[in-house]
Amino acid sequence: MKKILNYLRKFLSSRIFVLVIIVVLQLLLLFFGLARARSIPEIDTLLNIFDILLIIRVANRDANTSYKLIWAIMIYAIPIIGGAIYLLFAERRVPKSLRTEITRSLVKSEGLLKQRLIYRDNLTDEDMRQQFDFISNYASYPYYQNSSAKYFDTGALAFKDMINKTRKAKKFIFLEYFIVKDGYMLRMLVSELLKKVKEGVEVYFMYDDGGSITSVPDEFKKYLNENGIHCTEFSKVSAYLSLLSRSNNRNHRKLCVIDNKYAYIGGFNIGDEYIDKKERFGKWKDCGIRIEGEAVDNVTIMFIQFYNASVDHALNYRNYLVRHKNIESDSFILPYSSSPTDDDNIARTSHMNMITHAKKYLYISTPYLILDHDMTTALITARKNGVEVIINVPHIPDKKSVFMVTRSNYDILIKNGVRVFEYTPGFMHSKNIIVDDKIAIVGSINMDYRSYYLNYECGVLIGNDKCIKDIKKDYINCLKVSHEITIDDVNNVNIFVRLARALMKLISPLF
Repeated sequence: MKKILNYLRKFLSSRIFVLVIIVVLQLLLLFFGLARARSIPEIDTLLNIFDILLIIRVANRDANTSYKLIWAIMIYAIPIIGGAIYLLFAERRVPKSLRTEITRSLVKSEGLLKQRLIYRDNLTDEDMRQQFDFISNYASYPYYQNSSAKYFDTGALAFKDMINKTRKAKKFIFLEYFIVKDGYMLRMLVSELLKKVKEGVEVYFMYDDGGSITSVPDEFKKYLNENGIHCTEFSKVSAYLSLLSRSNNRNHRKLCVIDNKYAYIGGFNIGDEYIDKKERFGKWKDCGIRIEGEAVDNVTIMFIQFYNASVDHALNYRNYLVRHKNIESDSFILPYSSSPTDDDNIARTSHMNMITHAKKYLYISTPYLILDHDMTTALITARKNGVEVIINVPHIPDKKSVFMVTRSNYDILIKNGVRVFEYTPGFMHSKNIIVDDKIAIVGSINMDYRSYYLNYECGVLIGNDKCIKDIKKDYINCLKVSHEITIDDVNNVNIFVRLARALMKLISPLF
């Protein structure tokens, strides 16, 4: 009983509880005020006109059709309140100051990156070149040839290697994660970072405030800063409705840079489940990739851009783009970042390009399978073109409502020859795409609306690198312990489950 009371006391005094109470009170006041206002005919007419104009605005947005449709329905079905919810939570409204800082830092870094566009002529595979060129041209990151990549098929292996390289750091360490949780992983990491600070190594740690709001330890930021680690949160969540819309765009990236020699990108955050120290949703399947060589420059610049946009003092790019030994390689490597401010939807289009360029096989692993019409059509078209298309998703979900949306996509995919597997041991958190033994993406990008349109994400596009064989091997091993979904599995559910899935699919753009 004492333990329960202590937990309750801690929860009631937590920041998330206070934020929720303040937001709920403001929403109640807003909706009560709107309801009272509608009793006045003239104001009711103006509010109805406002809803009509808002629907027109939604319809004319440069956004996904499914996303626009569900919000137009909501605004129409729930007069005034639907419009208020849309304005608060639906638009990609990155704060002007944040957008300005990221744009300014990008401009500063472009001069450093554009000098490296020297490997394009060596990429003779036209299909592959198109995919690398798209990301390079529109995400403003070049690709490299004198670099290498090593794949880790678990978060535990990736973290172990990251710790080993951390211990050898001489100049600086950058860390950026969506979720930070107290536990073995965090404490080991912080312990090693504090040792490096005493050796004179600069350490910068950034975490997403929204992703970590319920899990980051109390006084975490203060403790790190007092002990020499420069720590900041990305886009602090505000309780004020006027600022709440910016909280919809979260930094979902997961990356680490050590001395500009090594960079780590993948699906794992800082929490014990990501390294198999804590069982959560069965066995947690994750992965990571380590980059060496000049391609690390992209990741170093990614971090500095976001760090400079989040703090008052700025890091100088040239101080951290340390020259390193070139690695002779025939592979092509392109670390990149996507943003909700992108007009080209880098995250989604990079996935779509992989699907449409596949010739032999297309292997996808993703925690969430929330597809729009165009993405569904592309997957089916690839299969009808003779491509073997396999998708591996969790069997034990972390969010049951989202899992219903994932399963609602099975019917049309399986009927058209796309094979769908559920990872039987537990939760599939890897976000990988492999095509034809020659190109792959590893990163933080889920196949859902949030990753494609609302979050900041990162990934690594890899071509002709030996690690692609390792990624494929890992994928095949996962299929061996996964259950293939059949059309009988899809049909063998009661009418209520089918209706629930249909409803969840309708509102899937809201996830």
